[in-house]
Amino acid sequence: MAKQYTLLIDLDRCVGCMACMVACKVVNQVDTGVDFNQVYKVGPEGTFPDCDMFFFPKQCMHCVEPLCAQVCPSRATYKTEEGVVLVDHNRCFGCSYCIWACPYGARTLNKNKGMVEKCVLCLPLVQKGEKPECVKTCLGNCRIFGDINDPNSEVSKYYTEQSDRAMQIHPEIGTKPSVIYFKPRKGAAKL
Repeated sequence: MAKQYTLLIDLDRCVGCMACMVACKVVNQVDTGVDFNQVYKVGPEGTFPDCDMFFFPKQCMHCVEPLCAQVCPSRATYKTEEGVVLVDHNRCFGCSYCIWACPYGARTLNKNKGMVEKCVLCLPLVQKGEKPECVKTCLGNCRIFGDINDPNSEVSKYYTEQSDRAMQIHPEIGTKPSVIYFKPRKGAAKL
């Protein structure tokens, strides 16, 4: 079976430190005002001591069926054999069709370069046997990365153990995101 790199994000573990955002900006040399990786605060709701709040990290979902690749007229957006969705900057001419097609708001147009940019799951690091920078720097250990098709991988085992809490964003769209979230045990009604 082919590799399928998957990123699991356990919302019970995210502490909102934003180390993933900073690491991503540094490693990818992302321009000011642009984030490939964002963390949103959800809540608080209710009154103390019965209140809920959690943090929600969001980035490119590296979909199994990426709409962004389907609409790209230059075929600059493509999937690797490992399931990572990338942009070939030699082919991208900045038409922004992929930005409009992405239901997750995970792409940005770099007007200075005239091309679309996004999270690449730190594929150059992964190909050297390392983990993506956001995974390495996560203080809450909420991010688990690996090949979901390898039953012996940490990501596959975690998914199997916690599958009752697993969810994808907008499953009705049919893109089959490779970023899978685990609902917080409290506050799950908001998701």
